Amino acid sequence: MGILLSPGPVPLLDEISQAQTKEMITHRSKAFTELYGDLVSRLKGYFNCEEAYVLTGSGALGLETLILNLCKKDDSVVCFPNGDFGNKQVLTVKVHSSAIVHEIEDGKGWNLERTKEAIDGSEADVLAMVYNETSLGVTNHIKEICTYAKSKGMLTIIDGISAWPGTKLDMKKFNVDAFVTGSQKGTAAPPGMALLGLSSDAVEKFSSRDYIPSYYADLRRHKKRFEKDKQTPNTPAVTLFWALQKAFDVIDRKGGLDSCISRHAETAAHVRERLVEMGLPIIAEPGFESNTVTGFICPKGILASDVKSKLDSEYGIKIVGARGAFKESGLRIAHMGNFKIEDIDTALDAIGKLTR
Repeated sequence: MGILLSPGPVPLLDEISQAQTKEMITHRSKAFTELYGDLVSRLKGYFNCEEAYVLTGSGALGLETLILNLCKKDDSVVCFPNGDFGNKQVLTVKVHSSAIVHEIEDGKGWNLERTKEAIDGSEADVLAMVYNETSLGVTNHIKEICTYAKSKGMLTIIDGISAWPGTKLDMKKFNVDAFVTGSQKGTAAPPGMALLGLSSDAVEKFSSRDYIPSYYADLRRHKKRFEKDKQTPNTPAVTLFWALQKAFDVIDRKGGLDSCISRHAETAAHVRERLVEMGLPIIAEPGFESNTVTGFICPKGILASDVKSKLDSEYGIKIVGARGAFKESGLRIAHMGNFKIEDIDTALDAIGKLTR
């Protein structure tokens, strides 16, 4: 059996996999009401938000759901992409609204100093950005950015798909109005669920709209059905919801979110230290390194694709390539979910041998 260290899907604990094998129930049953009610209640506590929902679909669906519900066609949205997933967020914004795009060099992160002038000059209605740019392993400083944007009257939308729960989040303290993460990343559940958190300002905005350009993803329908009987408006992936509940159980059993964040941060620091010792530079600039995925650069003359291929064929270890400016030279090793430090060290040992 090989070692999977991709940035989602991640390996599943047996108890999380087995949670999907329960006898099927209808989504219009008391049992499902209890299941979904528990998931939503726990998400509200985890995120510290006003409302929360779980959608059957990928994180990309969750992000688009937030944008189409919170961004009107005549709204302007200021965006700060710094990698592939930030760029995809921009494309999603452009489908539903008007995007004001500011870019930065691959490997660099956004902080308030770098975004303040653009926020001041944009008069945008909404700010949208990625918390953790998965394609390079760069974490943006969303707390200070969102707090400033909110002081300017903007609604804030954050793609935290690869950030949570390995990176700190408190929606109220961070002034985040809308947040999305995916089940297959640090949550360590199967893929196929988008986890949404919304502030009171976000709820007020989508609830007051006369028209939302979607049926399935119209959050007014999700809100109405949940308030009626704690169920979903459409048929959910019931078995995945069971697995998500078990994944939450594991997080809580292992010490909760603070312990989860510490474990990810400590492992990330360990990975970076070992890579630097091997002479493999980190893609993220200092101060913007990710807790969940580390991008690094191979030595000159060694193709990243060759290292990736040999890791798989010779060692049974699967990692992924970097993207953007580092597509040819960079690789990414993930340390998210219920990883084993022994597996990560085994992978680092093999990377060291292949990059000498």
